[in-house]
Amino acid sequence: MRAGLLAPTLVHHFVMTMRAIELHSINRWEAAFLREEVDGYFTHGIECTPGATVLDVGANIGVFSAAVYERLDGDVRIYAFEPMPPLHATLERNAREFFNGRLTALPYGLASREDELDFSYIPAATIFSSSSRDQGNIEDERRRVTASVVEMIRQGGLGPVLRRVPAPVLTLLISRKLRVLRRLETHRVKVRPLSSVLDEQGIEHIDLLKVDVEGAELEVLRGIEERHWPLVRQAVVEVEGWQQNRDTVCEVLLTHGFKVSTEQDSVQRAGDIGMVFAVRP
Repeated sequence: MRAGLLAPTLVHHFVMTMRAIELHSINRWEAAFLREEVDGYFTHGIECTPGATVLDVGANIGVFSAAVYERLDGDVRIYAFEPMPPLHATLERNAREFFNGRLTALPYGLASREDELDFSYIPAATIFSSSSRDQGNIEDERRRVTASVVEMIRQGGLGPVLRRVPAPVLTLLISRKLRVLRRLETHRVKVRPLSSVLDEQGIEHIDLLKVDVEGAELEVLRGIEERHWPLVRQAVVEVEGWQQNRDTVCEVLLTHGFKVSTEQDSVQRAGDIGMVFAVRP
């Protein structure tokens, strides 16, 4: 759960190594952390085969897209959605340099309708950028992330030494580290319903729909018209506000004919997030 926030330095615009691909990134630690998350999407029956069409919704700089591209030896068509201008610029650069024309970087987010929204961009921790975070709730978010990271350490996620540090001390240290979340920029960005994009891009099937949009998951799903749901073969959705939103996300997918599985470990539980996996039976 965003454990990379404990990285000792947050440095602007590094290049990270990802097996066969080197991706340009905003913060090196984030790119490395996102890479570690990728395998968690390919469980509960989720798989990709050569020739797949993949939608990466909430693409950031394209780490998930790169992992899929590697898995399929480049035999894939990827549409990557990233509305934040600094992130999209990096994603687009990565698309040009590393994906051999197989990735289309789209400069908007997805929602239930056409709109323009204010997104909060956090330069030191871009993975938390969201339309649902602002100066009014960022302290609540900092406490939530702190609890998650403390739980990750207590489970041994950063080695045995930190695990022995008393929880109150860890909480204080991590909370101070996460003060970087207070430094926000506001960007006005475009959002669109997915069905409009499918028509515009001529997408005829979706072998995997990956959604990681920091709290806007239901908005993304509500932007899919009934006529397009049969095109979706698999979906993986990271759900924020797990207790409040899990059942609704699952119901949307069940209603459209998917077999649904859920997963939430103790670290995710502390952060009130979890994963929903949907496959056609």
